[in-house]
Amino acid sequence: MKTIADALAVLVAYSYVRFSSPGQAEGDSHRRQTSAAAAWCERHGIQLDTSTKLYDKGKSAFLGDHRKNPERHALAVFLKLVEDDKVPRGSYLIIENLDRLSREHIQPALLLVLNLLQAGIRVVQLSPTEMVFDDKSDTLPVMMMMMELSRGHNESAIKSERVGAAWAQKRKAVRETGAFFTRNMPRWVKRSPDGKLVLIPERAAVIKRIFKLTASGYGLSSLVGLLTREGVPAFGDGAKWNRCYLSRILSDRRALGELQPRGAGKKPDGPPVTGYFPAVATEEQWVAARAGASQRRRRGGRIGKNVNVFAGLIHCAHDGGGYFVSHRTDPEKGRRPYRVMVNTAAVEGRSSYHSFRYEAFRDAVLSRLREIDPREVMGTAAEEAPDRVMVLSGELAAVESSIAMIEADLNANGESPVQHRRLREKEEIKRGMAAKLAEARQKAAHPLSEAWGEAHSLLSAVKNAPDPTDAQLRLRGALRSVVESIWLLVVPRGKERLAVVQVWFAGGSHRDYMIVHRAAGNCRPGGWKVASLAPEFAAKGGLDLRKREDSASLEAGLLALKSWDGFATTSVDDDGGA
Repeated sequence: MKTIADALAVLVAYSYVRFSSPGQAEGDSHRRQTSAAAAWCERHGIQLDTSTKLYDKGKSAFLGDHRKNPERHALAVFLKLVEDDKVPRGSYLIIENLDRLSREHIQPALLLVLNLLQAGIRVVQLSPTEMVFDDKSDTLPVMMMMMELSRGHNESAIKSERVGAAWAQKRKAVRETGAFFTRNMPRWVKRSPDGKLVLIPERAAVIKRIFKLTASGYGLSSLVGLLTREGVPAFGDGAKWNRCYLSRILSDRRALGELQPRGAGKKPDGPPVTGYFPAVATEEQWVAARAGASQRRRRGGRIGKNVNVFAGLIHCAHDGGGYFVSHRTDPEKGRRPYRVMVNTAAVEGRSSYHSFRYEAFRDAVLSRLREIDPREVMGTAAEEAPDRVMVLSGELAAVESSIAMIEADLNANGESPVQHRRLREKEEIKRGMAAKLAEARQKAAHPLSEAWGEAHSLLSAVKNAPDPTDAQLRLRGALRSVVESIWLLVVPRGKERLAVVQVWFAGGSHRDYMIVHRAAGNCRPGGWKVASLAPEFAAKGGLDLRKREDSASLEAGLLALKSWDGFATTSVDDDGGA
């Protein structure tokens, strides 16, 4: 027996409003649909739920995307509520016409409506004929439903074909004559009174700076912070800088002046049209920025008030994991805050604890890098860059050809789960190869010798730079270009801590150093000393701290020594300790 609450629960209606063109928002479509739904509820004594806004504005129903992704589409939200039993059985879903609900092919469209009916939802169509469909609808109403859904699909299919042909003609015209193609322009471009596309000077200057900073070491978060702190206005009324928009700018080849015409499903239709927009960046600048972003994805590292110039480069010789920088303070001993490098595996409980004072490590290593003659460590890496570009370009073309074949097979033979899986795998491979190719192009356009020159210049200037954060970010980017990895073996002994550092350079060579750090005591100043590793401690065939057996052997030899004083050549006073 139904309760009063059950009886009231079924007398609830939801109004779903959809129109496919954003321009219709300026017309009467929204008001007409909402007013008609309210009037129907009033005539039939049904309560209209006004708390749930089911509006899909500017959303097409032809491909069915509007019933997917509840975070973006209102119909998908309603379907999820029904699936979770949060819409009482017997409730009404009011739509102006069935084609507002779906304009897909008859089978998925009919299945959508029938599933709603089976879930106890009554679907109300207001025009051209007012009808109420429910789970007891007989043959004639269902046939009328099928005819209405079929009509909506056929109209959209014809419109899609006509619009597709018109856009195909536009794409042909823009390639042949450079005719105006789209109103959707980059936010740093405008149309001049004479109809030409020109740069907006102040915005173009910001875009150029974004590319330059990204190539020199800035990540998205640091860029957002810098632009916000400096009060640089974002593009658009009320807009704010964010990582998403900066990422689109850096990946958008419209900055190079290219227009990529797209066909059905927003897939690229032929090669880009070069010179369509006024260029705001060169190919070299775009590649350098993309390579810098790819490098930071592989060698991550937070950027806060204090920059770790070695972020993503340092590896622990004990466990093979990484190191991160932690802040320490000891106010009871009167010491100012300092930073310590700690192996990640220890924090995660996978290894014993190893730490070393960051400032001592940083200053000692940078002092040694300043003394290196780049010609001794570059090897053949610079000469290999153009060849690697050629190899990767060929491999990427082969993957793109494979993707095109899979897509052609899907178009010819219909949906296939196996082919879809292969397509996703190939697209993932393509993304990885595109990142590698961008990095290889950057290295070819920005040779290793040039990167070394930049690194040397920054190594000498970073301490006295007017903006320390900017200088350290640039230095970090330069180091990642010339240094492949840094392997660190920490050996503690009382108040002293020794670090064996093996720096591997791009090109395959390495340099080995020993840093001794002593914490300050009551009657003894703290400090660090650094020297090249003595030859007698190199394993046979050359020391390689990337190998666990080499690092274990070296550690045992160092622990057997009575003193480490003989390894020091440089010292700096320091009033803290790790």
